[in-house]
Amino acid sequence: MAKNIKKRNWAFVLYPESAPADWREQLQKTGLQCAISPLHDKDMNPDNTPKKPHYHVILTYSGPTSYNVVKALTDGFNQPIPQALEQVRGYYRYLTHKDNPEKAQYDEREIKTINGFNIADFSELTRSEITQIKKTFL
Repeated sequence: MAKNIKKRNWAFVLYPESAPADWREQLQKTGLQCAISPLHDKDMNPDNTPKKPHYHVILTYSGPTSYNVVKALTDGFNQPIPQALEQVRGYYRYLTHKDNPEKAQYDEREIKTINGFNIADFSELTRSEITQIKKTFL
């Protein structure tokens, strides 16, 4: 990936075993809007061995932010390389594998948000999606 890329939205995988114990508090202190997947602890590798438990994290910056800035943050959590997101909404759906029925499914209600992250800011939802969200969360 080009190191000089600048995007507002980024994602990374966080492995609890190598992250600082207070990683959530550290994320909160950044002021970044974040969404954190449920713990992915039922995922399997192609050879049917379990994947290491991990979280998927979306980071939203107020303006275009370079790879090196985001990498410095993820390095502080001892985590792998961040990915620039073209489409926050699609990745948000990946937090629970909503569009990947062949993968372990996770509960959307377990997605955690920090610093006011709101998926509605990233998409025009259809009427049926709005109805579904209201049923789920209200």
